[in-house]
Amino acid sequence: MRPPTSYAKRCATGFVAFLAALVSTLALAQAGRVVLAVGDVAAIRGADRVRLSAGANVGVGETIVTGADGHAQVRFSDDALVALKPGSEFRVESYTDNPGASGGERAVFRLVRGGFRTVTGRIGQVDRDAYRVLTTQATIGIRGTHYQLEICEPGACRESPDEPPVVAGLYGGVYDGAIEAVTPAAAAIFGAREFFVVPDGGVPSRLIGPPSFLAARLVGRQLAARAAPAQIGFRKVPEVPLDNLRPLARFIRLYFQAVEDQSQGEPIATPLVGIVGSDEATLEFASSIGSAEVRLNGLGQLLSIRTGSLDADLGSASLVDTGNANALGASLNWGRWEGQGSTIAQRLPNGDVVNNDGGNLHYIYGVVATDLPTAGIVEYTPVGGTRPTDSGTGEVGTLLSGGRVAVNFGTAVVTLNSLQIGFTNATYSLSGQASLFGPLFSTGGNGANATCVGSACQSLVAGNFAGFLAGPGAVGLGLDYFFNTRNGVIEGVVGYRRCAAPGTC
Repeated sequence: MRPPTSYAKRCATGFVAFLAALVSTLALAQAGRVVLAVGDVAAIRGADRVRLSAGANVGVGETIVTGADGHAQVRFSDDALVALKPGSEFRVESYTDNPGASGGERAVFRLVRGGFRTVTGRIGQVDRDAYRVLTTQATIGIRGTHYQLEICEPGACRESPDEPPVVAGLYGGVYDGAIEAVTPAAAAIFGAREFFVVPDGGVPSRLIGPPSFLAARLVGRQLAARAAPAQIGFRKVPEVPLDNLRPLARFIRLYFQAVEDQSQGEPIATPLVGIVGSDEATLEFASSIGSAEVRLNGLGQLLSIRTGSLDADLGSASLVDTGNANALGASLNWGRWEGQGSTIAQRLPNGDVVNNDGGNLHYIYGVVATDLPTAGIVEYTPVGGTRPTDSGTGEVGTLLSGGRVAVNFGTAVVTLNSLQIGFTNATYSLSGQASLFGPLFSTGGNGANATCVGSACQSLVAGNFAGFLAGPGAVGLGLDYFFNTRNGVIEGVVGYRRCAAPGTC
């Protein structure tokens, strides 16, 4: 066989180079993959609009659009997760994931309208300049891993239906790490649990608290665990949005008003209020006033509960970690379902049902608080609770400390300090603040400060807590806490009693 001519060599070399360029182009073109698409979700590809479903590829240069009922989640190749809210437009301007090459990582996104929440991935962790989110108001760079953005067009966002619209601009919140907002006139860095606004044509400004519209639920994060667990990488107990608390708190208030106005006839039974959470996708407030059907045994332990969205029955599963604190009229009761035999079904806002039959279900309930103080700070100390469970590993841990809870009735803020739970070689801690609505409270979409120390710590995505005040004058308090990890959910409940005075517990 004759050796190849120089022309043949050049052709072979050119063909190899062409293949290499083609492979590189294909790798560049595919940036991520859709792991959840609910409702109207589409990609704009040139002049085409293509409907997206779970498993569809997302490429560089494409724009993802969600309709008024649309929710989408995209997992990028660097393991970043982006959850898009309804009415959003999100473009992949530039994306290169090639960690082995010099300057081989880059992610540039553009938020045109709407909003998203994201847990960022590998890109930007080492070279911060490799990651950018562009908006008309500011350019966002990261110094952390978990944040949220939303663009409010003129007249589009309100704190409540009765209030005037907020200033148009870019709003954001940071839940872990930090981000930098840069405009032509100024730049600012915002850290964990800080919220900000960049008005149209203005400069970044820190907000005192989280705007309520940022707490709107990103429906479907828990659904994705069922649809594509290998892709999304973690299960998510949903936050209790603050908008869900307002109507229930108002209903409880109107109930007691009716009781006070009743001057004759049969007495109305004092209602119970509680919170139920299973270590998959359930976190439910319920009241025996009429929003829930609750069945208890003779010891006050929960056997079943049915609400508009939760249907759970103990069945042949075991009741463990049960306890109560009946002093002072709070009548707190708690416990956990364990083992096979239970049925647990949660109906999500879009109609889908998530099942966690045989899972761990934690509950705590008590008598609804009455005669709430209107001012001052009240402190609470733990009286007991369930052992925490980890849905990812199946391990049952230890409640090391319920920490301390302080309620500022003047500002309607509940503060949790240093709740700690332990697993083998891992200690998790939770602190933070929640808004109080009547006797109910929740961190909503704000999140709490969740940390872990130890060689077996799992990667934390978020931490939250929610609960209620119980008994006359709010002498008791019930709380459900949960840590969302990359692999599952760590959850438990704690009961508290009121201290005689601040600093006396």
